[in-house]
Amino acid sequence: MAAILQVIAGVVFVFTLLSIVVTEVNSLIARATRLRAKNLRNSIDGIIEDPVIRAKVYTHPLIQLVKADPIAPSQRISREEAEKVASSSIGAVDWIDPQTFVDVVLNTIKAESDQQMFGSLLNVIDGMPAGPERRGLRVMVNRIVTTGQGMKELRKALPYVQDRRYRSALTEIVNQIDEEVSLLGMEQSNNIALMAGIRQIEQPNLRKALATVMYSAESMEGARGNLETWFNNSMNRARATYAARMKLLSVGVALAFALALNIDTVNIARSLWEDPAQRQALSSELAYSVQSGELQSQVDGTASLDDEFRANQADSASPIEDAVGTGAEIAHQLQDIENLSLPVGWTFQNVADQPSAQSDPNNLWNYFPENNPDGWLGLLAGKILGIAATVIAAAQGAPFWFGIVNRILRR
Repeated sequence: MAAILQVIAGVVFVFTLLSIVVTEVNSLIARATRLRAKNLRNSIDGIIEDPVIRAKVYTHPLIQLVKADPIAPSQRISREEAEKVASSSIGAVDWIDPQTFVDVVLNTIKAESDQQMFGSLLNVIDGMPAGPERRGLRVMVNRIVTTGQGMKELRKALPYVQDRRYRSALTEIVNQIDEEVSLLGMEQSNNIALMAGIRQIEQPNLRKALATVMYSAESMEGARGNLETWFNNSMNRARATYAARMKLLSVGVALAFALALNIDTVNIARSLWEDPAQRQALSSELAYSVQSGELQSQVDGTASLDDEFRANQADSASPIEDAVGTGAEIAHQLQDIENLSLPVGWTFQNVADQPSAQSDPNNLWNYFPENNPDGWLGLLAGKILGIAATVIAAAQGAPFWFGIVNRILRR
Protein backbone atom coordinates (compact mmCIF):
# COMPACT_ATOMS: atom_id res chain seq x y z
CA MET A 1 0.00 0.00 0.00
CA ALA A 2 1.35 3.44 -0.92
CA ALA A 3 2.54 5.68 1.92
CA ILE A 4 -0.24 8.23 1.46
CA LEU A 5 -2.87 5.49 1.58
CA GLN A 6 -1.30 4.06 4.71
CA VAL A 7 -1.50 7.47 6.38
CA ILE A 8 -5.13 7.92 5.34
CA ALA A 9 -6.03 4.39 6.44
CA GLY A 10 -4.33 4.91 9.81
CA VAL A 11 -6.14 8.18 10.47
CA VAL A 12 -9.48 6.68 9.41
CA PHE A 13 -8.82 3.71 11.72
CA VAL A 14 -8.46 6.14 14.63
CA PHE A 15 -11.66 7.91 13.54
CA THR A 16 -13.50 4.57 13.53
CA LEU A 17 -12.35 3.60 17.02
CA LEU A 18 -13.14 7.04 18.43
CA SER A 19 -16.55 7.04 16.73
CA ILE A 20 -17.36 3.76 18.48
CA VAL A 21 -16.46 5.35 21.81
CA VAL A 22 -18.63 8.38 21.03
CA THR A 23 -21.62 6.20 20.13
CA GLU A 24 -21.23 4.13 23.30
CA VAL A 25 -21.13 7.28 25.44
CA ASN A 26 -24.11 8.74 23.57
CA SER A 27 -26.07 5.57 24.26
CA LEU A 28 -25.16 5.68 27.93
CA ILE A 29 -26.27 9.32 28.20
CA ALA A 30 -29.47 8.69 26.24
CA ARG A 31 -30.44 5.79 28.48
CA ALA A 32 -29.57 7.64 31.68
CA THR A 33 -31.60 10.71 30.67
CA ARG A 34 -34.31 8.72 28.80
CA LEU A 35 -33.70 10.98 25.86
CA ARG A 36 -35.60 8.78 23.39
CA ALA A 37 -38.66 8.55 25.63
CA LYS A 38 -38.66 12.32 26.25
CA ASN A 39 -38.33 12.99 22.53
CA LEU A 40 -41.21 10.59 21.87
CA ARG A 41 -43.42 12.31 24.44
CA ASN A 42 -42.57 15.76 23.08
CA SER A 43 -43.50 14.57 19.60
CA ILE A 44 -46.82 13.10 20.70
CA ASP A 45 -47.50 16.27 22.72
CA GLY A 46 -47.37 18.06 19.39
CA ILE A 47 -49.81 15.58 17.84
CA ILE A 48 -52.32 15.32 20.69
CA GLU A 49 -52.80 18.83 22.03
CA ASP A 50 -55.90 18.01 24.07
CA PRO A 51 -54.67 17.25 27.64
CA VAL A 52 -57.54 14.90 28.51
CA ILE A 53 -57.06 12.70 25.45
CA ARG A 54 -53.29 12.88 25.93
CA ALA A 55 -53.53 11.68 29.55
CA LYS A 56 -55.78 8.77 28.59
CA VAL A 57 -53.48 7.72 25.76
CA TYR A 58 -50.29 8.02 27.83
CA THR A 59 -51.67 5.89 30.67
CA HIS A 60 -53.33 3.28 28.49
CA PRO A 61 -52.09 -0.25 29.37
CA LEU A 62 -50.87 -0.72 25.78
CA ILE A 63 -48.90 2.57 25.82
CA GLN A 64 -47.75 3.37 29.38
CA LEU A 65 -45.58 6.29 28.30
CA VAL A 66 -45.85 7.80 31.79
CA LYS A 67 -45.86 6.30 35.26
CA ALA A 68 -49.48 6.79 36.30
CA ASP A 69 -52.61 4.74 36.84
CA PRO A 70 -54.61 4.00 33.67
CA ILE A 71 -57.54 6.31 32.88
CA ALA A 72 -60.50 4.64 31.16
CA PRO A 73 -61.40 6.16 27.77
CA SER A 74 -64.90 7.06 29.01
CA GLN A 75 -63.70 8.39 32.40
CA ARG A 76 -64.18 12.12 32.93
CA ILE A 77 -61.28 14.12 34.38
CA SER A 78 -60.52 17.83 34.52
CA ARG A 79 -57.98 19.45 32.28
CA GLU A 80 -55.82 20.23 35.31
CA GLU A 81 -55.81 16.58 36.38
CA ALA A 82 -55.06 15.52 32.83
CA GLU A 83 -52.13 17.92 32.55
CA LYS A 84 -50.69 16.60 35.80
CA VAL A 85 -51.01 12.98 34.66
CA ALA A 86 -49.54 13.64 31.19
CA SER A 87 -46.53 15.39 32.71
CA SER A 88 -45.78 12.52 35.12
CA SER A 89 -42.37 10.89 35.06
CA ILE A 90 -41.47 9.01 31.88
CA GLY A 91 -42.00 5.25 31.79
CA ALA A 92 -39.66 2.67 30.28
CA VAL A 93 -41.01 3.20 26.74
CA ASP A 94 -39.12 4.80 23.86
CA TRP A 95 -41.11 3.44 20.92
CA ILE A 96 -44.81 2.90 20.19
CA ASP A 97 -46.18 0.62 17.50
CA PRO A 98 -48.20 2.78 15.06
CA GLN A 99 -51.15 0.37 14.97
CA THR A 100 -51.29 0.27 18.76
CA PHE A 101 -51.21 4.05 18.92
CA VAL A 102 -54.00 4.33 16.35
CA ASP A 103 -56.23 1.81 18.14
CA VAL A 104 -55.76 3.55 21.49
CA VAL A 105 -56.43 7.02 20.08
CA LEU A 106 -59.54 5.91 18.17
CA ASN A 107 -60.88 4.06 21.19
CA THR A 108 -60.26 7.09 23.38
CA ILE A 109 -61.88 9.54 20.97
CA LYS A 110 -65.03 7.53 20.32
CA ALA A 111 -65.57 5.86 23.71
CA GLU A 112 -67.95 8.51 25.05
CA SER A 113 -69.75 9.10 21.76
CA ASP A 114 -70.23 5.34 21.36
CA GLN A 115 -71.98 5.27 24.73
CA GLN A 116 -74.04 8.35 23.96
CA MET A 117 -75.13 7.18 20.53
CA PHE A 118 -75.39 3.43 20.89
CA GLY A 119 -75.65 2.77 24.64
CA SER A 120 -79.45 3.00 24.70
CA LEU A 121 -79.68 0.90 21.55
CA LEU A 122 -77.63 -1.89 23.11
CA ASN A 123 -79.64 -1.70 26.34
CA VAL A 124 -82.89 -2.30 24.43
CA ILE A 125 -81.36 -5.16 22.43
CA ASP A 126 -79.97 -6.78 25.57
CA GLY A 127 -83.46 -6.65 27.08
CA MET A 128 -84.93 -8.68 24.21
CA PRO A 129 -85.59 -12.41 24.62
CA ALA A 130 -82.59 -14.57 23.83
CA GLY A 131 -82.55 -15.90 20.32
CA PRO A 132 -81.33 -15.36 16.76
CA GLU A 133 -83.11 -11.99 16.46
CA ARG A 134 -81.38 -10.45 19.48
CA ARG A 135 -78.07 -12.00 18.48
CA GLY A 136 -78.32 -10.66 14.92
CA LEU A 137 -79.17 -7.13 16.08
CA ARG A 138 -76.33 -7.23 18.59
CA VAL A 139 -73.89 -8.21 15.84
CA MET A 140 -75.11 -5.32 13.65
CA VAL A 141 -74.64 -2.72 16.38
CA ASN A 142 -71.24 -4.11 17.37
CA ARG A 143 -70.21 -3.87 13.72
CA ILE A 144 -71.28 -0.22 13.63
CA VAL A 145 -69.29 0.52 16.78
CA THR A 146 -66.11 -1.30 15.72
CA THR A 147 -66.05 -0.62 11.97
CA GLY A 148 -68.21 2.47 11.51
CA GLN A 149 -70.32 0.64 8.94
CA GLY A 150 -73.78 -0.92 9.01
CA MET A 151 -76.31 1.81 9.87
CA LYS A 152 -78.19 1.27 6.61
CA GLU A 153 -78.44 -2.46 7.25
CA LEU A 154 -79.69 -1.82 10.79
CA ARG A 155 -82.41 0.51 9.55
CA LYS A 156 -83.52 -2.06 6.99
CA ALA A 157 -83.64 -4.79 9.65
CA LEU A 158 -85.74 -2.90 12.23
CA PRO A 159 -89.12 -3.26 10.42
CA TYR A 160 -88.71 -7.02 10.66
CA VAL A 161 -88.32 -7.11 14.47
CA GLN A 162 -91.19 -9.33 15.60
CA ASP A 163 -92.09 -7.74 18.93
CA ARG A 164 -93.77 -4.37 18.28
CA ARG A 165 -92.50 -2.87 21.58
CA TYR A 166 -88.87 -3.55 20.79
CA ARG A 167 -89.36 -2.56 17.15
CA SER A 168 -90.80 0.78 18.20
CA ALA A 169 -88.14 1.43 20.84
CA LEU A 170 -85.27 0.57 18.50
CA THR A 171 -86.72 2.66 15.68
CA GLU A 172 -87.12 5.65 18.00
CA ILE A 173 -83.50 5.38 19.17
CA VAL A 174 -82.20 5.09 15.61
CA ASN A 175 -84.22 8.16 14.65
CA GLN A 176 -82.68 10.01 17.59
CA ILE A 177 -79.23 9.00 16.37
CA ASP A 178 -80.08 10.29 12.90
CA GLU A 179 -81.27 13.57 14.42
CA GLU A 180 -78.06 13.91 16.49
CA VAL A 181 -76.00 13.26 13.39
CA SER A 182 -77.93 15.94 11.51
CA LEU A 183 -77.46 18.42 14.36
CA LEU A 184 -73.73 17.75 14.26
CA GLY A 185 -73.75 18.66 10.58
CA MET A 186 -72.66 15.20 9.48
CA GLU A 187 -73.98 13.02 6.70
CA GLN A 188 -75.87 9.81 7.45
CA SER A 189 -72.91 7.69 6.49
CA ASN A 190 -70.10 5.73 8.06
CA ASN A 191 -67.93 6.55 11.12
CA ILE A 192 -70.62 8.71 12.72
CA ALA A 193 -69.55 7.84 16.28
CA LEU A 194 -65.93 8.62 15.47
CA MET A 195 -66.78 11.91 13.82
CA ALA A 196 -69.08 12.77 16.72
CA GLY A 197 -66.22 12.05 19.12
CA ILE A 198 -63.93 14.30 17.10
CA ARG A 199 -66.54 17.08 17.17
CA GLN A 200 -66.53 16.90 20.98
CA ILE A 201 -62.78 17.53 21.28
CA GLU A 202 -62.30 20.90 22.97
CA GLN A 203 -58.87 21.72 21.55
CA PRO A 204 -59.58 23.35 18.15
CA ASN A 205 -56.30 22.52 16.42
CA LEU A 206 -56.51 18.82 17.25
CA ARG A 207 -60.20 18.75 16.32
CA LYS A 208 -59.53 20.29 12.91
CA ALA A 209 -56.49 18.09 12.28
CA LEU A 210 -58.34 14.86 13.09
CA ALA A 211 -61.41 15.92 11.12
CA THR A 212 -59.19 16.59 8.10
CA VAL A 213 -57.37 13.28 8.49
CA MET A 214 -60.61 11.29 8.90
CA TYR A 215 -62.75 13.12 6.34
CA SER A 216 -61.95 10.84 3.41
CA ALA A 217 -62.26 7.59 5.39
CA GLU A 218 -65.32 5.54 4.43
CA SER A 219 -64.80 2.87 7.09
CA MET A 220 -63.08 2.40 10.42
CA GLU A 221 -60.26 0.61 8.64
CA GLY A 222 -59.85 3.61 6.39
CA ALA A 223 -59.82 5.88 9.44
CA ARG A 224 -57.14 3.71 11.03
CA GLY A 225 -55.05 3.87 7.87
CA ASN A 226 -55.33 7.66 7.67
CA LEU A 227 -54.47 8.11 11.33
CA GLU A 228 -51.54 5.71 11.08
CA THR A 229 -50.14 7.67 8.13
CA TRP A 230 -50.52 10.88 10.14
CA PHE A 231 -48.75 9.30 13.11
CA ASN A 232 -45.91 7.91 10.97
CA ASN A 233 -45.35 11.29 9.33
CA SER A 234 -45.10 12.87 12.77
CA MET A 235 -42.68 10.16 13.93
CA ASN A 236 -40.49 10.77 10.88
CA ARG A 237 -40.17 14.38 11.94
CA ALA A 238 -39.45 13.21 15.48
CA ARG A 239 -36.69 10.92 14.20
CA ALA A 240 -35.10 13.85 12.40
CA THR A 241 -35.25 15.93 15.58
CA TYR A 242 -33.75 13.10 17.63
CA ALA A 243 -31.00 12.49 15.07
CA ALA A 244 -30.10 16.20 15.16
CA ARG A 245 -29.88 16.11 18.94
CA MET A 246 -27.73 13.01 18.89
CA LYS A 247 -25.46 14.59 16.27
CA LEU A 248 -25.02 17.61 18.51
CA LEU A 249 -24.36 15.31 21.46
CA SER A 250 -21.80 13.43 19.35
CA VAL A 251 -19.95 16.67 18.67
CA GLY A 252 -19.86 17.48 22.38
CA VAL A 253 -18.71 13.99 23.41
CA ALA A 254 -16.10 13.85 20.62
CA LEU A 255 -14.80 17.28 21.64
CA ALA A 256 -14.47 16.15 25.27
CA PHE A 257 -12.50 13.03 24.34
CA ALA A 258 -10.39 14.77 21.71
CA LEU A 259 -9.35 17.45 24.19
CA ALA A 260 -8.92 15.12 27.16
CA LEU A 261 -6.87 12.56 25.22
CA ASN A 262 -5.25 15.01 22.78
CA ILE A 263 -6.42 13.14 19.69
CA ASP A 264 -5.10 15.55 17.09
CA THR A 265 -5.72 14.52 13.47
CA VAL A 266 -3.02 16.79 12.05
CA ASN A 267 -0.40 15.57 14.53
CA ILE A 268 -1.32 11.90 14.00
CA ALA A 269 -1.12 12.26 10.21
CA ARG A 270 2.23 14.05 10.43
CA SER A 271 3.63 11.38 12.74
CA LEU A 272 2.52 8.55 10.45
CA TRP A 273 3.97 10.29 7.41
CA GLU A 274 7.35 10.80 9.07
CA ASP A 275 7.60 7.32 10.63
CA PRO A 276 7.37 4.46 8.09
CA ALA A 277 7.72 1.81 10.80
CA GLN A 278 4.82 3.21 12.79
CA ARG A 279 2.83 3.56 9.58
CA GLN A 280 3.41 -0.06 8.63
CA ALA A 281 2.59 -1.32 12.12
CA LEU A 282 -0.71 0.57 12.14
CA SER A 283 -1.58 -0.73 8.66
CA SER A 284 -0.97 -4.29 9.85
CA GLU A 285 -3.13 -3.75 12.94
CA LEU A 286 -5.91 -2.32 10.80
CA ALA A 287 -5.78 -5.21 8.33
CA TYR A 288 -5.93 -7.73 11.19
CA SER A 289 -8.89 -5.97 12.85
CA VAL A 290 -10.84 -5.98 9.59
CA GLN A 291 -9.96 -9.51 8.48
CA SER A 292 -10.66 -11.04 11.91
CA GLY A 293 -14.11 -9.45 11.94
CA GLU A 294 -13.44 -7.76 15.28
CA LEU A 295 -13.83 -4.24 13.93
CA GLN A 296 -16.95 -5.23 11.97
CA SER A 297 -18.52 -6.59 15.17
CA GLN A 298 -17.79 -3.40 17.06
CA VAL A 299 -19.20 -1.23 14.28
CA ASP A 300 -22.34 -3.36 14.04
CA GLY A 301 -22.81 -2.89 17.77
CA THR A 302 -22.86 0.88 17.37
CA ALA A 303 -25.38 0.58 14.52
CA SER A 304 -27.85 -1.13 16.88
CA LEU A 305 -27.29 1.58 19.48
CA ASP A 306 -28.09 4.23 16.86
CA ASP A 307 -31.44 2.61 15.99
CA GLU A 308 -33.89 5.36 16.94
CA PHE A 309 -37.35 4.57 18.27
CA ARG A 310 -36.70 0.83 18.50
CA ALA A 311 -39.05 -1.23 20.66
CA ASN A 312 -38.04 -1.01 24.28
CA GLN A 313 -37.40 -4.63 25.14
CA ALA A 314 -36.86 -5.57 28.76
CA ASP A 315 -33.17 -6.24 29.27
CA SER A 316 -32.00 -8.96 31.59
CA ALA A 317 -29.37 -6.64 33.08
CA SER A 318 -30.24 -3.92 35.57
CA PRO A 319 -29.55 -0.27 34.65
CA ILE A 320 -26.43 -0.32 36.86
CA GLU A 321 -25.15 -3.52 35.23
CA ASP A 322 -25.92 -2.04 31.82
CA ALA A 323 -23.97 1.13 32.64
CA VAL A 324 -21.05 -0.89 33.98
CA GLY A 325 -21.01 -3.04 30.83
CA THR A 326 -21.09 0.01 28.57
CA GLY A 327 -18.33 1.64 30.65
CA ALA A 328 -16.20 -1.46 30.20
CA GLU A 329 -16.72 -1.31 26.44
CA ILE A 330 -15.71 2.35 26.37
CA ALA A 331 -12.57 1.61 28.40
CA HIS A 332 -11.73 -1.24 26.02
CA GLN A 333 -12.04 1.04 22.98
CA LEU A 334 -9.89 3.72 24.58
CA GLN A 335 -7.28 1.10 25.40
CA ASP A 336 -7.30 0.01 21.74
CA ILE A 337 -6.54 3.61 20.71
CA GLU A 338 -3.72 3.82 23.25
CA ASN A 339 -2.26 0.49 22.09
CA LEU A 340 -1.76 1.93 18.60
CA SER A 341 1.26 3.85 19.98
CA LEU A 342 0.21 7.05 18.29
CA PRO A 343 1.15 10.57 19.47
CA VAL A 344 -1.92 11.03 21.66
CA GLY A 345 -2.20 12.22 25.24
CA TRP A 346 -0.77 15.26 26.97
CA THR A 347 2.51 15.89 28.76
CA PHE A 348 3.70 18.84 30.81
CA GLN A 349 7.43 19.26 30.86
CA ASN A 350 9.66 22.32 31.15
CA VAL A 351 11.78 22.36 27.98
CA ALA A 352 13.20 25.88 28.23
CA ASP A 353 16.69 24.47 27.76
CA GLN A 354 15.61 22.30 24.79
CA PRO A 355 14.66 24.58 21.85
CA SER A 356 13.98 21.63 19.56
CA ALA A 357 11.37 20.27 22.00
CA GLN A 358 9.42 23.54 22.01
CA SER A 359 7.64 22.48 18.83
CA ASP A 360 6.15 19.38 20.48
CA PRO A 361 2.32 19.74 20.13
CA ASN A 362 1.70 17.23 22.93
CA ASN A 363 3.50 19.27 25.62
CA LEU A 364 1.11 21.71 27.31
CA TRP A 365 4.10 23.73 28.57
CA ASN A 366 4.73 24.91 24.98
CA TYR A 367 1.30 26.60 24.74
CA PHE A 368 1.99 29.28 27.35
CA PRO A 369 3.18 32.52 25.65
CA GLU A 370 5.73 33.26 28.36
CA ASN A 371 7.24 29.77 27.93
CA ASN A 372 7.31 29.71 24.14
CA PRO A 373 6.91 33.28 22.83
CA ASP A 374 7.95 32.43 19.26
CA GLY A 375 6.00 29.21 18.74
CA TRP A 376 2.95 29.02 21.01
CA LEU A 377 0.55 30.73 18.58
CA GLY A 378 1.43 28.41 15.68
CA LEU A 379 1.13 25.37 17.93
CA LEU A 380 -2.26 26.56 19.20
CA ALA A 381 -3.58 27.19 15.67
CA GLY A 382 -2.44 23.75 14.54
CA LYS A 383 -3.92 22.14 17.65
CA ILE A 384 -7.29 23.80 17.10
CA LEU A 385 -7.30 22.61 13.49
CA GLY A 386 -6.31 19.06 14.47
CA ILE A 387 -8.85 18.78 17.29
CA ALA A 388 -11.62 20.26 15.13
CA ALA A 389 -10.90 17.72 12.38
CA THR A 390 -11.07 14.91 14.95
CA VAL A 391 -14.37 16.14 16.39
CA ILE A 392 -16.05 16.54 13.00
CA ALA A 393 -14.82 13.13 11.89
CA ALA A 394 -15.85 11.27 15.06
CA ALA A 395 -19.35 12.74 14.87
CA GLN A 396 -19.92 11.06 11.47
CA GLY A 397 -20.27 7.64 13.06
CA ALA A 398 -18.29 4.40 12.92
CA PRO A 399 -20.22 2.83 9.97
CA PHE A 400 -19.24 5.77 7.75
CA TRP A 401 -15.51 5.42 8.48
CA PHE A 402 -15.59 1.62 8.41
CA GLY A 403 -16.91 1.78 4.86
CA ILE A 404 -13.98 4.00 3.88
CA VAL A 405 -11.52 1.62 5.57
CA ASN A 406 -12.89 -1.28 3.54
CA ARG A 407 -12.56 0.66 0.30
CA ILE A 408 -8.95 1.59 1.10
CA LEU A 409 -8.00 -1.99 1.96
CA ARG A 410 -9.49 -3.28 -1.30
CA ARG A 411 -7.21 -1.03 -3.38
